[in-house]
Amino acid sequence: MGVWVHVRGWLEFQDRGQRSSFERIIGDAPDPGWAFPQGGWLDAVCYARAVREQHVHELLDVIRQAAALPAADADGDRVVGLFLVSHEVDGRAEWQVRDGRVHLGPADERHDYLDR
Repeated sequence: MGVWVHVRGWLEFQDRGQRSSFERIIGDAPDPGWAFPQGGWLDAVCYARAVREQHVHELLDVIRQAAALPAADADGDRVVGLFLVSHEVDGRAEWQVRDGRVHLGPADERHDYLDR
């Protein structure tokens, strides 16, 4: 059968160049969990999907590549984001995208309702 991992989150881009670079990272056949909302002033990509445990590292690698994209301007504005990860066996985790990296840690218990 295998273990499922539910991943929900988003990345925010500070300029069109970061978004274009991310689109190149995901390629011509992107994971169907990615969606680009239209309209408004926020340029972001959202992710929501259950993936098999053995494929989580591939998703995390894509997110790490996005986090490492160069700053958009002299102010150092980088890609930011947040992902809540619910592992069927290991429980919940949080992936914070900031400062050019993905910071992994436990998710706050206030997000328990997502797994009920």
